Amino acid sequence: MPPLIDIPEYLLRNARLYAPGRDDLGAVVHVLEDYGRLVGELRDLRRRVAQLDEEGAALDARVSALQDACRAILDL
Repeated sequence: MPPLIDIPEYLLRNARLYAPGRDDLGAVVHVLEDYGRLVGELRDLRRRVAQLDEEGAALDARVSALQDACRAILDL
């Protein structure tokens, strides 16, 4: 049976790496089916990293305020 679409060999190799034990078609289908989930997880991770950055900045501000308060106490 001739291939349904002409997929470059390097893409087939990559698909086989991500989906070992499958034939070429099965590997490509697996990668395509999993793509949406991976993109969703990546977006979630980016959101979480942004949230961690914000939390880190807030913590830095609190630490700075606490250090200022400690210095003021030591100056009494």
